[in-house]
Amino acid sequence: MNAARTLRLLFLLFGASLWIPAAFAADAASPDPYASIRTDIEKEIAAGRLTGVSVALVKDGTILWEQGFGWADRAARTPATAHTAFSVASTTKPFTTTSLMLLAAEGKLDLDRPANDYLGAEKIVDARGPSREATVRRLATHSSGLPTFFAMYPEGGAGKQPTIPELIRDYGHLIAPVGERYEYSNLAMGILGEIVARQSRQELGAFLRDRILLPLGMKDSFFDTDLSRRKEMAVRYADDGKPLPFYLTATPGSGELYASAHDLARFAMLHLGGKGLDASAMILDPARLDELHRPATRVAPHFHYGMGWEIHDEPGKLGVLHHGGGQSGVNAEFVLVPSADAAVIVLSNQRGAPGFIGDVRDRLLKTVVPGWTTLPRPANPPLLPLQPLQDYRGTWRGTLLAQGKRLPTVLAISEDGKATLSVGDGPANPITDFGLIDGLVSGEVKGDIGSPDTRREGLDQLSLALKLRGNRIDGEIVAWRKTSESMAMFPYWTDLERTSDD
Repeated sequence: MNAARTLRLLFLLFGASLWIPAAFAADAASPDPYASIRTDIEKEIAAGRLTGVSVALVKDGTILWEQGFGWADRAARTPATAHTAFSVASTTKPFTTTSLMLLAAEGKLDLDRPANDYLGAEKIVDARGPSREATVRRLATHSSGLPTFFAMYPEGGAGKQPTIPELIRDYGHLIAPVGERYEYSNLAMGILGEIVARQSRQELGAFLRDRILLPLGMKDSFFDTDLSRRKEMAVRYADDGKPLPFYLTATPGSGELYASAHDLARFAMLHLGGKGLDASAMILDPARLDELHRPATRVAPHFHYGMGWEIHDEPGKLGVLHHGGGQSGVNAEFVLVPSADAAVIVLSNQRGAPGFIGDVRDRLLKTVVPGWTTLPRPANPPLLPLQPLQDYRGTWRGTLLAQGKRLPTVLAISEDGKATLSVGDGPANPITDFGLIDGLVSGEVKGDIGSPDTRREGLDQLSLALKLRGNRIDGEIVAWRKTSESMAMFPYWTDLERTSDD
């Protein structure tokens, strides 16, 4: 996968795992259709490629199978069970949007009003000032033009988790016109969490607890701000099996939930229509649930994003709702197949070998969904040359906005299609993987932006995602790092004008 595309889609909604063909099919004819899956999970744990895993399989309002494997905390010898609370990363997003819909149903917010109407002094802005087009619904469907974003704050580390108003001040600049394209944005979901808190007059974790988790009987799930339940959290592990320090992220509404496989099965039942739940657990009516699930923003042919849900809606194929989660020490799969009234949950506190957790997901679904093969994924668009080159050739000068400071920036594109970028007082460094992806000028380059965040994280890898607009190029330049121990993505609004055709 091209690095720029990887950044922009963040492994397609941050939870997309690399998929490999299933090595084994679930033996549905066996008295125990899950026997081979159990064996393979246990082998991965014994080999050190996984630490703890928890699974649940739902069909027609019943949990057919749930089980934990390995360790929630290896050092403390705490086993992982179906009731262990795992960090689920971006699987938090459907909870945040469900919260929005609860408030909308009560008349406490209008999904089609500007998000800024529900914020404080710090506002989402575009080149003209505060944006009225960036509505709550646009933020929830990744079509607002807000950039992607990710930052970790380990306990005892140099950084402190910022407030959402601070993030809006530093990064709340639209990098594309509202509605122009899909841009996966943890920042948008973080802002939505702030809106839930402001409109409910409750901290987001408390709102989730009172209005979603407790009514659904999700007793093993909680927001990581609930420090009284810290010992219940599964420890996260790096790829080499070493425990990671506890960390928060910059955008709680995008990924701070801890949940068990059992509890996520109950949340799936709600979004499948309520079979298996008491009437008191039906916190949203069918029309509001349908609104959450409605395809809204096109990602690729037959792939859309709804309000907090990834959607596959190819005619003649199984419709799928899902939202995985993936970050350091997290690999979560959460997939619903509404036509089969089925869902699967696979949670891990270590990322595991590429494709393994997704393979478990598919083998489980094959036992209850006729014709299931694998979770469909959009194809990655190719890197294309800049055509016609005369539209791009020349020297482009302008600024990059880095946490309130405007840095002079120069993009030089030669006649043979090669390019360099300089930021601030830095040198003109060559851009690699340079070309067009989905109509965006993309590439990788070394550079020191020198913002407080990039300096703290020691980031010098930059990724371009810029759009040609007549005699201007604008969009984001992202400073980033991604390892199994640490991830960071800081997007900076960049606006350049052609000053030379040389």
